[in-house]
Amino acid sequence: MLRIKQSPAPSPFPPPFLSYQFDHAYDEMFESPGAPRSHYQALFHTLLELPAEELKKSQQAADLSFLHQGITFTVYGNEQGTERVFPNDLLPRIVPGEEWQRIERGLTQRITALNLFLQDIYHQGRILADGVIPRELIYSCRHFRREMRGLPVPRGIYVSICGTDLVRLPDGSFAVLEDNLRVPSGVSYMLANRKVLKRVFPGLFRDYGVRPIDHYPQSLLSTLRALIPPNYSGRHEPTIVLLTPGIFNSAYFEHTFLAQQMGIELVEGRDLLVHDNIVYMRTTAGLRRVDVITSAKTRFWRMWKRSC
Repeated sequence: MLRIKQSPAPSPFPPPFLSYQFDHAYDEMFESPGAPRSHYQALFHTLLELPAEELKKSQQAADLSFLHQGITFTVYGNEQGTERVFPNDLLPRIVPGEEWQRIERGLTQRITALNLFLQDIYHQGRILADGVIPRELIYSCRHFRREMRGLPVPRGIYVSICGTDLVRLPDGSFAVLEDNLRVPSGVSYMLANRKVLKRVFPGLFRDYGVRPIDHYPQSLLSTLRALIPPNYSGRHEPTIVLLTPGIFNSAYFEHTFLAQQMGIELVEGRDLLVHDNIVYMRTTAGLRRVDVITSAKTRFWRMWKRSC
């Protein structure tokens, strides 16, 4: 019996996308096989003209740049070594301005709701009294701090920094995977990745009008300054410190990066002490009063003391 072997159907994608898999998941770049979305047209045509070897060299240069800058993270329990260069993808995910505005409004609404929720469970408890959330669900949670009940916090803000993980659904909409309220991390890697991308695709950044993010460290510093306790005397420049678990922590690069960019001190627990309900930092010039502690420890992200 004669069998005729059929040739595979030609790919609808041009090189270098010949092996590109287009399936049922939402595709960021392509609207249909071989047809890029409107906001990806410029990047698509740039990649068509860019030799594969050139892109490979750019990726290697980016990895080497990350390594030389110490942009690494620790992998615990890995036999091949603990220090790894943070994985980075030179192909950017492009979010149009209108879409980002909707995401921004949603995230703002969400963090506002989270703060109101925490304000309620630590004070009036209306959401518990009305049975919206069972009391045992809150009181049995290991992160619920009973000592915080009835304690006012600056500006009523319990969550000043939030790391929200988003996922794209098959219909193209976004959903929240989780909210990291205690130790949100990773922003330093985003800032470093942006610098690398600007070197690799300078024309794309100019033509797309990408929104800047270089101001993030100063925005974070302004947020921390806004948390200075209301009874702060103003007799001295407020001291803000970043509390790190130390050099062996997986995100130590981020701790050093943010402290340096904000111009604040990076401290460990042994650098701090409490006297008369006031936190002090040990320095070569003696003890120095601390006003705000932003913590990278897993227990708390932000700590605030009542007395200054």
